[in-house]
Amino acid sequence: MTIPNIISIIRILLVPVFCALYFTPLRWVSFIVLILSGISDVLDGMIARKFNLISKVGKVLDPIADKLFQLSTVTCLCIDGAVGWWLPALMVAKDLFMLIGGSVFYHKTHAVIASRWYGKLTSCLLFLTFVISFFLDFLNVEFRMVTVSCLAVITMIFSIISAVNYTRAAIQINNEHKNKGLNNGYKTSDV
Repeated sequence: MTIPNIISIIRILLVPVFCALYFTPLRWVSFIVLILSGISDVLDGMIARKFNLISKVGKVLDPIADKLFQLSTVTCLCIDGAVGWWLPALMVAKDLFMLIGGSVFYHKTHAVIASRWYGKLTSCLLFLTFVISFFLDFLNVEFRMVTVSCLAVITMIFSIISAVNYTRAAIQINNEHKNKGLNNGYKTSDV
């Protein structure tokens, strides 16, 4: 188990902590948990790349931690009335599409597509939406729902673009796999 993988597991364990704190008078602590999760997300990737600790497990754990935190945060915002239920519904639909497509892709090629810049941009936009929502809530701003909903729409547009780009990358790699007639698939370093 590498240090980046341990950090990803800690992020997964922080999800219920965040949710539990969000609906208490200690909501500000949930904001700190959210910030720590964002920082640790950046850290695990930096450590993995700098010390050559990139692993197949890490390529799976990291996005799982991201998705669990994103979905739980969006769900808390929905319950709180900051955004509509359309946002988690779209997120779940997109992530199920990516999960099923990624599973089929892995089964055919034995490759894991590492995070790309457009996926990271989408995660950053979603994180920024969460942070702005928290600040507007703390300031008790009346237009919080409208602002957060607009940011969520922009983020979902980027999320869909990201899903299309990941799908295109998977199709391209799968076609290369077919053209080369590989039996054992790609090594993860080839992806």
